[in-house]
Amino acid sequence: CSGRSAISCGSTGVLTMMQVLSRTPPWVFALFAGLLAFGILQARSRKVKAALAYALPAGMVALSLSGIQSSFGFEPSSLAAWALGLTAIAVIGYKAFPNKGISFDSASRTFHIPGSWVPLAVIMAIFFTKYAFAVMQGLGMAAARSPVTAVALSLIYGCLSGYFVARAASLVAAARKPRLEVEA
Repeated sequence: CSGRSAISCGSTGVLTMMQVLSRTPPWVFALFAGLLAFGILQARSRKVKAALAYALPAGMVALSLSGIQSSFGFEPSSLAAWALGLTAIAVIGYKAFPNKGISFDSASRTFHIPGSWVPLAVIMAIFFTKYAFAVMQGLGMAAARSPVTAVALSLIYGCLSGYFVARAASLVAAARKPRLEVEA
């Protein structure tokens, strides 16, 4: 807080959380509220059209990758860390924790997706990771410009995105599973 930052720290030299929040653009709070509401909706079991069910994982991976690009650029080390995290968690998540509760109705092209609080936790982890990094940048912290930070955050974003890739793999597996007909 010694004049190096873009955000003034006041007379004490300590930036309080209220000061950080008061300097946060209003659209960030709107985004947080939207993501929170969307994550809470994921806790309910629901029927979802196939295209929409695939949109969440695809969108979260795209946002994660665009976050890497906007924060660090497409540096080979950042991309490699992101891809490593994504691949590792996608494989581990799909193999070790398959979402067996997902079913697919080919006639209506809808998935029945059981409710879970995990998507909310992952969405919030992505949001708060991105927010914390933006605060670091706003404060002009040297760590925000460090290659180690770039690789570490890229790995985190990749791991978090890997959850959504594992979920997409569960959707694909459910759609390919032959539907058993029950005789009455």
